[in-house]
Amino acid sequence: MARQFDTVRLTRRGVIRMLGLGSLGVVGGSLLAACGGGAPASSPTTAPAQQAAAPTATSATAQQAAAPTPTTAAQSQAAPAAQGNAPSGKKGEVSWLVRTGTVENKWEKDVAIPQFEKANPSIKINLIVSPWEQFDPKLFTLFAAGTPVDVWAHWGRSGFADFVHKGMVADQTPLIQADNYDLSGFAPGLVDIYKQNGKYLGMPLLTTFGTPMFYNRDLFQKAGIDLPPVDWSDPWPWDKFVEAGKKLTKDYGTPTGSYGISYTTNIQQLAYLGGGDAFLPEHYQTGLAHTTKLDSDEVLAGVQAVYDLMYTAKVMPTPQLSSSMSSGNVDPFRAQKLGINIDGGWQYWNYKPQIHNFKWAVGADPTLKTNKNVTYTDAWLISSKSADPQSAWAFVKYLVGEDGQAAYISATGTPPTRTKLIDKWLSDFTDPTGMTKDQLSKVTSGALQQGVESVNHLFVGYEEISKAIDQVMGDVWAGKTTPKEGLAQAKKQVDVVLASIK
Repeated sequence: MARQFDTVRLTRRGVIRMLGLGSLGVVGGSLLAACGGGAPASSPTTAPAQQAAAPTATSATAQQAAAPTPTTAAQSQAAPAAQGNAPSGKKGEVSWLVRTGTVENKWEKDVAIPQFEKANPSIKINLIVSPWEQFDPKLFTLFAAGTPVDVWAHWGRSGFADFVHKGMVADQTPLIQADNYDLSGFAPGLVDIYKQNGKYLGMPLLTTFGTPMFYNRDLFQKAGIDLPPVDWSDPWPWDKFVEAGKKLTKDYGTPTGSYGISYTTNIQQLAYLGGGDAFLPEHYQTGLAHTTKLDSDEVLAGVQAVYDLMYTAKVMPTPQLSSSMSSGNVDPFRAQKLGINIDGGWQYWNYKPQIHNFKWAVGADPTLKTNKNVTYTDAWLISSKSADPQSAWAFVKYLVGEDGQAAYISATGTPPTRTKLIDKWLSDFTDPTGMTKDQLSKVTSGALQQGVESVNHLFVGYEEISKAIDQVMGDVWAGKTTPKEGLAQAKKQVDVVLASIK
């Protein structure tokens, strides 16, 4: 099914104006769960205990209470089956499929549902809670059985584009028009991410403020390193970034070693780093393409730069070293074994409750050719087969409205998509980061201005695309093959996958 997205890029001056923002685990490469799930495919630079790091870096310990998406791959295998009644398919009942997560589930049960049902006594919400690994099977099984869920997000392996491609997603535009629903309260660009052919197919529930540079402020001060800029238009050049990593790295490769840098191995961002793109324009426009540019010089430049952090500059741990750094389910950044972590913006809401023994802060990404970065925006979707789309829409309106979103961000710490709530979110992060609101405003708005929505949300079949990339690139990050050889092989494998997607 041909699909035309009106926009996926968040490089809008309006974001800055509207938001008023003008003034590890060691990261893995897979995007299978980024923002939406809790467990990526095995990543070459992620130790087993940190598999939860993409997208939330929340381990199986007490940190589960801190993050909206705490389920790891190992937890999913041991997790209970999806909980809740099957959808009734009756008028006045809305089935809501969500992911397993201590904080989110408490908010759903104790806040969201009671608040909504009190204001809408004629509508009953049927909550269905599913572990990450079971999320998509549960969703697809219910659809196939003729009892589809009414409201959900891309919180399993599949993304928005997959659901649209399968005809599962309702057009919310008639509902918006019938209500004269005002979309201007959202940050500019966010509601357009899930708009195609002039139709709104999803309402944004959270965004991540990109993939910024998280760093240990205390370690920087001890090493005498100037703090990185918060202005994305005037970032560190790559050589200064590497030099900082060298000053922060101690006893490389030893049991007591600590490391200066971890940089995401997300191929989308590495392509931008090198000044290019791994994918074609039509991929962004329709979700479908038949080839990639994985073997281009620009993608190679980005991959080579991060590869060299491991094997030439020796400031970033190799996959083997990452595994040895894991202990007690505490990722290296929180354990102060890592000075810089360039990772998804989910770390804002992970680090805030998890880190108490040092000040962490956020800077603009360094630039090799560009510092364009990946942002992740989740949306609530309504089933095209819903028996009561009006009730489902009423519930979505609550979830993305000011009251519902205020309760959600208070519970989880995730950045809001409502502009009126941005100031409160910024205030909540001044103390843990030691940054002023103006500094946080600048770094978050710059990330959005330089941001492109994650392709795992926007490409049909991204699970298989990602597996094909990870299968080859794992050997690259492990030092078993060169970046050039790995990317050439990755292109061949991904092109085979793309040819099979109809």
